[in-house]
This record gives sequence, C-alpha cells and structure tokens, in this order.
Amino acid sequence: MRRHLAALLLLVASCAAWAQAPAAATKPTRVLFIGNSLTFETDIPGRVAKVAKATGRNVVIESRAYPAYSLDDHLRDGRSLDALKQGWDIVVLQQGTSAQEDARQELIASVKKFDPLIKAAGARTALYMVWPLADRPKEFPDVLLSYRLAAKSVDAILIPAGEAWLRALTKDPRLKLYSDPIHPSSFGSDLASLTIYLTLFPAGPQEFNEAFVEKVAKALEIPAARRDPFFDAVTLAIDSPLAIK
Repeated sequence: MRRHLAALLLLVASCAAWAQAPAAATKPTRVLFIGNSLTFETDIPGRVAKVAKATGRNVVIESRAYPAYSLDDHLRDGRSLDALKQGWDIVVLQQGTSAQEDARQELIASVKKFDPLIKAAGARTALYMVWPLADRPKEFPDVLLSYRLAAKSVDAILIPAGEAWLRALTKDPRLKLYSDPIHPSSFGSDLASLTIYLTLFPAGPQEFNEAFVEKVAKALEIPAARRDPFFDAVTLAIDSPLAIK
C-alpha cells in the first residue's frame, strides 16, 4: 500500500511540475521594413512593435529606411539587400505617392525586382500603401490604384493605409493626419500603424473584442474619441476595398 501511495505522490508531483513549467517559446515572426521617411520619421515600425507587444505577439521588427529613398535606390544601395539575408517572414516595401503614371510604372517595376529576392530569403512581400500630398486629395484614387496594381503584380500582401486615411478624412475632413505636405502626424502614424498591424496580424472573431481594441488603442495612445472611427476606417479598408472609377 505504501509503495502504491509513494508512486501516486511521485506521479502527482511530476504532473504539477510539468504544469508549472514555462511553455516553449514560440518562434517570432520577423518583419523587415524597407522605405523612406514615411516609414522612419515617426517610427512606424516601432509603433507596430508596441502593438504586437501589447497584444502578446512574438514579433521582431527592423527597418532599413533612408531619406528620400525610392525602392530602386534601395536596390542600388545594397544595405537593404544585405539585410534580406538575415532571414525574415515578411518584408514591407514602401515607396512615395506614386500617383502619376510614370511613378506607378516605376513602383510596379521595383516591386517586381524586389519580390524574387524576398522570396529567396524565405519571406513574403507586403506593400505599404501611402497617401497623396496634402494639397492633392483628388489623387487618392490614383495612389490607391498604383499600390493595388503593384501588389497584384507579385501577389503581395497589400497594406491599405492610404485607403484608411481616405476613409477617415471622408468622415472628418478636419482630422490632422499630416504634419507637413507629405509626412504623417502622430494621428496619421497611428492610423497607418493600425492598418499595418491588423493587415499583417489579423485578429480572429474570438480575439477581436473590446479588450483587444482597448489594448491596441492604449499601445498607440489613440484618444477615445478617435478609437472607433480609426478602427472602422482600417477594418473597412482591409475587408471592403473602395471601388475606384
């Protein structure tokens, strides 16, 4: 009897120790941003990383973004190509507004050059759609179309930040999304970062609840009055893209 009791106690102790042992660390999702000041000036990658931490996702994010750089500049420069060799899951490409036809063709050509290099590194290409100059709001459809065509050309993930901006500004034209003629303000950066995060790390129906929304909003310091309009603009841009005439 004592022998059986000792064996039982040993089994219980073993199970308790197993239950208390830390779970094996999940492999992080590695994300590399390649772009220019629209990426680095307000630290878009850092904002996305803050949201990931707040929602418990294991994510490693780095950036290679330099002033006034096009994607073609990155291809010639070499530093971003060296960074690709470090191994990534997603590589986010960002260009300028690309509203004009020549700029659109340049964007598509550069994305087509980058995509095989990204795939060779074991990653998938994502395209971070930006927005037009502040004094050219009528160019929103052209910007959206340029990024959609570029993403479609290589079956890339499309991050519709520019469309989220358009939706938000349509609801409230007084929103201060720009800090100057092209760069995002803190509000604009939050809206872009929210779009990037929810596109790359979509929340399932069970996860996307009030607690999740509150965590994300707190991480980005989105004011309460802006929270729901921002989430609405982003989720609609992702799930129900605007028709472009």
